[in-house]
Amino acid sequence: MSADLYGEINRWLPMPFHYGESDCCMVLADWVRRVTGIDVAAEYRLTYTDLGSCQRATGFRADPLRVTTHCMEAVGGFPRTDAPAPGDVAVVRALIDGRVVPFGALRLRDGWASKAEHGACIWRRGDLIEVLRAWSIGYET
Repeated sequence: MSADLYGEINRWLPMPFHYGESDCCMVLADWVRRVTGIDVAAEYRLTYTDLGSCQRATGFRADPLRVTTHCMEAVGGFPRTDAPAPGDVAVVRALIDGRVVPFGALRLRDGWASKAEHGACIWRRGDLIEVLRAWSIGYET
């Protein structure tokens, strides 16, 4: 499969944010599928439409690592990594509008990218971000 890391982020820019279809985790699942051919989020696609139904379907807000670990490890078979490389995916946490928020992110050479409600957000070193768990998907730049 062919996938371009920065082309992926550009793909996110005009894309509307829709829970269950093009939210911060579903776009990562799309990326993983493009790189590996494995759809780690097939059982959750289109099963929720807002934050409340996302929580009911996935439990992400209360325990973001449970559902993402299930998708990445049990479904996808991807190993955890403590040294994420460009193209790897993670659950991260950052201070946004005064709240600490978990979200899915894509590792870049010099930071992280995530799907935002309007386009995409790039997180550079020094931004308030914590990697909760990362997975290596075998993307080679």
